[in-house]
Amino acid sequence: MLDTNKYFWTGVVFLLPISAMMLTFLVVPSMQTIALSLTSWTGIGRITYVGLENYRIIMDDASFLRALKRTLFMGFSIALLTNLFGLTLALALDRAFRTQKALRALFFIPKLIPIVVAAFIWKYMLDANNGMINKVLSELLGRDVKLLLIDTPGNVVWTVIGIAVWQIVGPVMLVYLAALQTVPHELKEAGLIDGANAWQRFRSIVLPLIAPGITINVLIGLANGLKLFDLPFALTGGGPANASETLAIRIYSNAFQSSELGYGMAGAFVLTGVVLVITFVFVFLSKKYEGTVHG
Repeated sequence: MLDTNKYFWTGVVFLLPISAMMLTFLVVPSMQTIALSLTSWTGIGRITYVGLENYRIIMDDASFLRALKRTLFMGFSIALLTNLFGLTLALALDRAFRTQKALRALFFIPKLIPIVVAAFIWKYMLDANNGMINKVLSELLGRDVKLLLIDTPGNVVWTVIGIAVWQIVGPVMLVYLAALQTVPHELKEAGLIDGANAWQRFRSIVLPLIAPGITINVLIGLANGLKLFDLPFALTGGGPANASETLAIRIYSNAFQSSELGYGMAGAFVLTGVVLVITFVFVFLSKKYEGTVHG
């Protein structure tokens, strides 16, 4: 007969380390953030309780709201483009040919480069005056070429989105490859026999069966896009003219550069709430779709 008491305490022992880490690095900081968001603390000195005043100010802060809108736009764009390119690459590489493994590794390499290092490399290549890309194009075309990809407000957001997609498309592609390999070959052959073309087979057979992979990859894209900080901060510092300033950069600026720690914590809590709401809504819709497909 099994000693349930022994197994219970064994489970407790195994759960204690991760529980302690979650409590120390997630639960306690989250509670501290909520508490500090209700104050006007500058980081030093006396802590003054102001209630929901910081949140009221946020609703009237034009720069904060612009950063929020920009972050949502970048987050959804990164999620959409990453999945489009990742799925396209996965479909192209889900075949038996000689360079298949080499190409998979090649597309995954950008993820292995630390994002700050990658940002500085891209900054060097995209510089309007001395950037490698402009120099190469000038030599090839025989005239002076000056692409302002990170130096103008109209282009910098799309440049940041493009670099973010370049960095995470590899892992997304691998998830799709794994999902595609679970699709029974017999179903594809049955669709072919029934006269379905390639798009019809993909839409009716492949797409529903890789729905869990789509859910994972969209969440990867949203997570990377909505919390975007290090890439635009290292690439442009949020400029030019705050055009690439994300909500995370705005929170950092308020909390640590302007010494408005309480206000910055309120902004951090707003960002967390936005991410949680979007995540829960998307997961709910995804599960509903998967239930419809497999039901």
